Amino acid sequence: MIGVLFDGFAYGMLLFLLSVGLSVTLGMMNFVNLAHCAFAMLGGYITVTLMNDWHWPFLGTLPPAFLVTALVSVVFERVLYRRLYRASDLDQVLLTIGLAFVSVASRLISMARFSSR
Repeated sequence: MIGVLFDGFAYGMLLFLLSVGLSVTLGMMNFVNLAHCAFAMLGGYITVTLMNDWHWPFLGTLPPAFLVTALVSVVFERVLYRRLYRASDLDQVLLTIGLAFVSVASRLISMARFSSR
């Protein structure tokens, strides 16, 4: 029981650090981003996929997950985010919440793919 409580507390702190750290960073940049955890989810998805499908060790999956997530985030910044730096808060929210919805939908599609195996 104590192990479950400790794991829950540790997971909650991880989520807190992800959300607050990125929110504060992007808040200082004066950009409203509601999709910042989608990038963390992408890194986690790459890590789990490499571990389960390709049988890589955990520490070996971290560099590719980081690099792919960084590459995707640079592409998103150049193509999507850069256009909205001077836009209104509503425009920024609409784009980033749309990206969050797309990331959730892609996760559901990948879950359906795994459940059909």
